[in-house]
Amino acid sequence: MIEKILIAVDGSEISFKAAQLGGEMAAAHGAPITLLHVVPSTTLPKGLAEWAQSEHVSEPPSWLYAQGVADGILTSAGDRVRKGGGNALEVVQLVEFGDAPRHIVDAAVDIGADLIVLGTRGLGEIGSLLLGSTAHKVIHEAPCPVLTVR
Repeated sequence: MIEKILIAVDGSEISFKAAQLGGEMAAAHGAPITLLHVVPSTTLPKGLAEWAQSEHVSEPPSWLYAQGVADGILTSAGDRVRKGGGNALEVVQLVEFGDAPRHIVDAAVDIGADLIVLGTRGLGEIGSLLLGSTAHKVIHEAPCPVLTVR
């Protein structure tokens, strides 16, 4: 039985299709959803990092920007979950920074997910011909079944 669903989104149309299908699955099983967006880690250019330090900016400007973009992506994904029928379900939104496959697998473990839903190819670099590198890594490392959407 599916009791908890993790849906990973990157802002691509395929990931939003995954969110909608995840909403349908959640509605069918009465399962709460965790929506996850992972922002790739980037190093700030030296000048910007020095400016942030001199201005006592506690959060790097790139983080603040990325957080805003991530919030928009998760809002859009939440709309697609509701379109899939997940209106009355609990939906938790998470933003992580770093390696997407690692954070997806870790989040699945942390929440005790019974199913991970994600797109086969997203906005990332080309990882393979048929299956994106993030999806490929998650499939091989996940602690539960993975449903890929294309």
